[in-house]
Amino acid sequence: MSRAAAIARGVALQVVARVSALPLAIVTLGVATRYLGEHQYGVMTTAIVFVGLFETLTSQGMGTVIVRRVSGAARSSLARLVGIDLTLSLVYAVPLALTAASVGILTYKESPETQRAILVLAMGLICSAVASCFDAVFDVHVKYGPVATAEFFSRVVTLVAAFTVTFTDAGLLAMCAVQIIPSLIKMIVSGIAANKLTPLRPVASLDETASLFKESIPFTLIMLIAVVYWRVDGVLLSLLSDTRQVAAYGLAYQLAFTLAMLPQVFSRTALSTINEGYATDPERFRRAVANGYRFLMLFATPVAVLGIPLSGRLITAISTEEFTETATPVLRLFFIACAISFLTSIISDAMVAAHQQRYLTMLSAVNLIVNTALNLVLIPHFGAVGCGIALIVTELSGVVFTQLRLRKIGVGPIPLGYLVRLIPGLNLALLGMLATWSLPVAFPIVAGAIGYVLGALIGGAIPAEMRNALTGALKRRSKSEPEPQPDRGDKTIRIPRAQLPQPPPS
Repeated sequence: MSRAAAIARGVALQVVARVSALPLAIVTLGVATRYLGEHQYGVMTTAIVFVGLFETLTSQGMGTVIVRRVSGAARSSLARLVGIDLTLSLVYAVPLALTAASVGILTYKESPETQRAILVLAMGLICSAVASCFDAVFDVHVKYGPVATAEFFSRVVTLVAAFTVTFTDAGLLAMCAVQIIPSLIKMIVSGIAANKLTPLRPVASLDETASLFKESIPFTLIMLIAVVYWRVDGVLLSLLSDTRQVAAYGLAYQLAFTLAMLPQVFSRTALSTINEGYATDPERFRRAVANGYRFLMLFATPVAVLGIPLSGRLITAISTEEFTETATPVLRLFFIACAISFLTSIISDAMVAAHQQRYLTMLSAVNLIVNTALNLVLIPHFGAVGCGIALIVTELSGVVFTQLRLRKIGVGPIPLGYLVRLIPGLNLALLGMLATWSLPVAFPIVAGAIGYVLGALIGGAIPAEMRNALTGALKRRSKSEPEPQPDRGDKTIRIPRAQLPQPPPS
């Protein structure tokens, strides 16, 4: 199987799993909003975004370092490195959860409901810390079946649990406990599957742990800035506004940034090509980045354009009319911000491959400061809409200023001319939506998707190379083709995780 086909296969497998689970996630969201109402859903959202601030500390960037060491000339032992990471996670996971809960209690002293919700959700950090240890195993072996299985199965169980809470009227805290289920299932399924690929056990070595931790600090810093960047607006909104605005923010965020799964998956599976291309073949590196731009623009453009007219219909269909007035304008802005974030994923990969982490970290820190300042100014006047405005401004800023640095290392500008090829698809999508607008919201969405794909093909937006890669991804591996052996120096199958996380999946 060619590298392009292998990458596309990894993307396709995870996208299929997440797309299949997407309707379940949306139904679960609808169940939660309808059962809790604006106030209690706002409380749960507050707890989710607050606990999310601590989530970056559950991985510390060690997965990236482990994959890099196993892929390098030293040929480090995957089992031993993951065992060291597992031991460290088991040691700090409980103190981390207790710290998050304690800080939450102090921060929301005037809201006992929020304090209790944070206590429940903080326990999910333990599952996340342990589950993150196994990611490196799947990245090294390029085996994403267990990841896809855990994603889909967790959504099924979460939906059943949400219905159970509603049916039994178990209350807010029970619905908060439901939110931990995906992390719990990922920990169990990933742990079992990873152990089958590479026998694992905790390894205690103070010197090796210190070395691994020290090497992961730059990546942890980048991840920390990124996670805080994506969570701080929700926390500020909960402190500066009311639960109604927080509920609108939470609903819009969950709907819009569920779509961020695509750049996350693309980044996770394609980063090896970008890294190796920069080190050995500059022309291949530039071509990979350019193709990445086009691939992500193909999906990002309809999110921004078609999401605007669909926002109100989506809010009303999923939740209740009490959310529509406040959440609709927020969702429109978040769709635009989400579309821009598609590009930041490939830009971040290119910057990291070109050893521009210091510049990327500095720019991320500046964007975090600007985003925080904008939220402090805008939230008191515009509520959740202010969060959307601030996010669009800083996402655009990140794209613009990274382009200046990428030009210095030979990467061409974002191919804006490619957008012309997307116009036929957008027009057919809008016509399909208009023709089915009076029907339930699923019909305009499906009609728009079909129209967009047909128009993209007509307009030449899906070139032969992209079609061939996707076709290759769907082909079964030949029985005569040996399985990848990651510990024997075969660099063509090592696909590390993206160093800079994108919006957290819902």
